[in-house]
Amino acid sequence: MRSLARLIAVCLIAACGSVASAGPSPTIAGPCPITAPPTVALTPPPTVTTGPNAGMVFRAGPDSFLYGNDALVALLPRDGTLRASDPARGLAGGIKFPWWRVAHGDLSIATRRLDAPATPLRADVPGGYGDVGFQVSGLNFPSTGCWEVTGAVGRTKWTFVVNVAR
Repeated sequence: MRSLARLIAVCLIAACGSVASAGPSPTIAGPCPITAPPTVALTPPPTVTTGPNAGMVFRAGPDSFLYGNDALVALLPRDGTLRASDPARGLAGGIKFPWWRVAHGDLSIATRRLDAPATPLRADVPGGYGDVGFQVSGLNFPSTGCWEVTGAVGRTKWTFVVNVAR
């Protein structure tokens, strides 16, 4: 019952696009409540006509889906699992992750492990992508497990849940 309540809370957070925080939340018990593809596919965001990525199209492939709101869209894996990069490449726990900013502004990212205590690592959001359209990021996870990721542009937030594996 507790994991069902947590799943409903995560779904409500994702649907509303905001995160309310009243201190540390308890860890979930049971399987990771990964964000599933919507029943109706999200329309790809509009192509940007100016800036460093003018003309770029942000679309999902057969193994991914678009998930977002009117300010921010993410490209999520259909199976809900992000696979961390090989530590031998110097990216231990890091994942290159794509976003599309529909709204103008800087992207900020927060992560939180849901199934065990963990100190989140800062996400890398490099410059040079303009203030709208495509934005790559580096999500850094100190451990595998169930993670909540929240992206924000201005005051608009968008949250999803993924399983992080090696």
